Amino acid sequence: MSWKRSLAAAAVAAATSCALLLPSMAVAAPLVGATYEQGGYTATKISHPESGLGETDGIVDLEDDSADRGQSYSWSSVGYGDWMYVGTCYAAMASTLKKMASQMGTTYDVLSAGIDALFNGNLFLDSADAENRSLLLKINTRTGEVKVVVEPTSGTNGYRAAVEFHDKLYFAASANPEPYLLEVDPATDETKIVYTAPSVPQGQAISVGIRGLTVLNDQLISSMIGEDGAYIVASSDPSAGQDSFRTIGTQEDLLDYPAYHYTDSIFGGSIWDMVGFNGKLYITVVTGKNGAKQSFALFCGEPGADGQWTYRLLVGDTDDGARYTYGFGADRSGAANLAVYGDHLYIGGYNDPMVALPDALSFEFESIYKDLSSPVNLWRMDANEKFEMVAGEANEAFPEGPIGTLNGKSLLAGLGTEDDASRNLNQYVWNMREYDGKLYAGTFDIGSLAYPLMQFTNGDVLDMTADEWKSQIRYIKEFLEALKEQQSGDEAAAIAEDGIGVAAEGEPDADSDGDADADESDDLTATAEALAEEGSVDSVIADLESMESLMSAMQGDLDSAQGDESEVSPLSLDDSASTYTLDDRMQFEDWLQSLLDTYQKVHDYLPESLTSVLDQWLNQENVDNFSYFVGTCQYLSQGERGFDLLVSSDGTTFQTITRDGFGDANNHGLRVFAATNTGLNIGTANPYQGSQIWTLSDGSVIEDSVLEQTEYEYDKYAGSDQHKPVDVRIDLKGNTVSEVRYNHAALTKDVDYTITDDGIQLATTFLDGLDTGAAASFQILFNVGARASFTVAVTDTTPGTPGTDVPADADGSQSEAIGSTGSSVVAIVAAIVVLAAAAVVLIVLRRRKK
Repeated sequence: MSWKRSLAAAAVAAATSCALLLPSMAVAAPLVGATYEQGGYTATKISHPESGLGETDGIVDLEDDSADRGQSYSWSSVGYGDWMYVGTCYAAMASTLKKMASQMGTTYDVLSAGIDALFNGNLFLDSADAENRSLLLKINTRTGEVKVVVEPTSGTNGYRAAVEFHDKLYFAASANPEPYLLEVDPATDETKIVYTAPSVPQGQAISVGIRGLTVLNDQLISSMIGEDGAYIVASSDPSAGQDSFRTIGTQEDLLDYPAYHYTDSIFGGSIWDMVGFNGKLYITVVTGKNGAKQSFALFCGEPGADGQWTYRLLVGDTDDGARYTYGFGADRSGAANLAVYGDHLYIGGYNDPMVALPDALSFEFESIYKDLSSPVNLWRMDANEKFEMVAGEANEAFPEGPIGTLNGKSLLAGLGTEDDASRNLNQYVWNMREYDGKLYAGTFDIGSLAYPLMQFTNGDVLDMTADEWKSQIRYIKEFLEALKEQQSGDEAAAIAEDGIGVAAEGEPDADSDGDADADESDDLTATAEALAEEGSVDSVIADLESMESLMSAMQGDLDSAQGDESEVSPLSLDDSASTYTLDDRMQFEDWLQSLLDTYQKVHDYLPESLTSVLDQWLNQENVDNFSYFVGTCQYLSQGERGFDLLVSSDGTTFQTITRDGFGDANNHGLRVFAATNTGLNIGTANPYQGSQIWTLSDGSVIEDSVLEQTEYEYDKYAGSDQHKPVDVRIDLKGNTVSEVRYNHAALTKDVDYTITDDGIQLATTFLDGLDTGAAASFQILFNVGARASFTVAVTDTTPGTPGTDVPADADGSQSEAIGSTGSSVVAIVAAIVVLAAAAVVLIVLRRRKK
């Protein structure tokens, strides 16, 4: 492969690699920023609102007050109050290039120069010796104020997952050699590491990019990585530190499925995602190892009565007990993302372009074409583990096809309809989120990163230079002349006079070796004589003339890069044409297939010296590869670039909010959602100008719900006036209660509490089980707006109960208190009467005895 081809391939490969690492609902005080409106929704850019679309962002500023476009991805996020906490991924492209430079025996500077040329300098690259500057920040979604919570840390490559637990925020840090969990107290922004994985051995290419993090059964659960592979830890009190965690799952428990080396699919995605649903832990796993293409697996984990966890395989190898084969039969989905909405678990496909990377280095396009022709699917599962296809194409697992619709039409793979060209660019369902009773789904769009593929010339794909092409046309011409001379009976004279194998005037001589020319001349002569004897000269001449004509017509296209309406490329060898379009590329494809068909007809009649050259590139495999290349160009040229965002109010009926990354094609991914007091917020993946933060509005204005009081009392003593359900009255402001928590744990609706017309009511059966003597703390979460807190002071004035504080009469008796205790007092009085009667009987019996 030439230097030019190596550099271009490396550039595209690196770009693809980067992608894999890559309301109020109205704001109270609106920020001045770019807006995007569609379908009744308005998105407002709140990070660097003074910067427009396509301008530098990255959320934070550098020391010189310029925006830090190197903060490419909002990699993880969680909302708390008005603040959106974001863990970033810094310049993944630069680190990818450094690794590639070492493997290719070149330098980072050389490869970065190629990237700059391929992307016109728009893709962010840092210097060769730059440190990773991934950080943890927070942005106020009302004011746009940004604060850095954790500065860049040596060895930390970024924060890839986040979750709230017990009023603390937890971030999974991708760090080498020790991945860790970081705790943030949002009240003070103080941080501490609460769990650290054992050091990963160096030199074994073990991936440290942990990303599975969830909450289940009042436990924080995280995936981890160690020398022996993936494992899962859990803690009910993570603030207590390392010793509070215990291992609940291992690589072996997951049937050795997790692929955890950088050489595996998706850089060793391992345990990809985890979520709690219906009291169980559901886990998606990357399974493709050593570059092999294999779709994801799905496990279900459950704790037993003894606290030991067991795992069942739902999707994977049917010989291992799976109900469905890997990826539900979608053979491009190397991973899957999870989200709970209503009474279903949603499973979004995640294709794996990494397996196409080695092919791209060799200009082989089958894999990338198949990714584009098979965009991602969306499935869901109910509490009984019944699965349905929401978006996709009917297959053996789901012969009935998708149940989802978009704007009244079937929701196909890529989260689009049949007439939507953009859907094929959607290669991940990158994130999903329930908010205000709706399901939001965002995608990763490969368009902006794969578009440079269209800059490759036909010659790049065929591995043919212009001189090589001309040389082979010349050789066909020479053989044609030999046949024609043989046909006229003058071949010997022609050979003696002109000499076959000598280049035509003005054309380059492909082989200056006289002996080689003589061999070719003899070969051509012998073949021409044999054809004359068979009487096949006429038909062979006609076919060869057709080949010569086709190759001459194709010659001008050989080094022409494709353009589009806004970005056209001149023909390099034919000044008569000004642009080279997709239609031209498709015409070249048709010519190439015709050339092969004609060549196959005459192949056996041609001299070996000619077929040995043509066979190297003019074969069905090469023609098919060129067709894959053209098909790839078709997908890339027809679809809108930029992530897609869809929304549904029932989980099956969807509408489109954006198909083009809120109008910025370089927003290739909707990476994170975060709900704050102001509404639903979005963080993008943008390796060009840096990540952006947007807030999304459906037109409604949110007011925070208000409690009429925040302190309540409850007495466990049945005779007390305070022994009754606690009614918490709320001015809902049009909102609804979504969850009630006690000591951070979610209570059970209609068991621990009920929702009333004007608030909630705590059940006495629940209150009786609380500890006495302290104020119990509660939180109410609403569909939108700020959460609300209240306390219940729990006492127990039952007589005789330790610690009872009941007022006494002056003589020390408690008659007044007893007199007010209702049925309990009646029982006590009855007991006294019985005892008195018994005493009288005893006295009478004693007297009789005397």
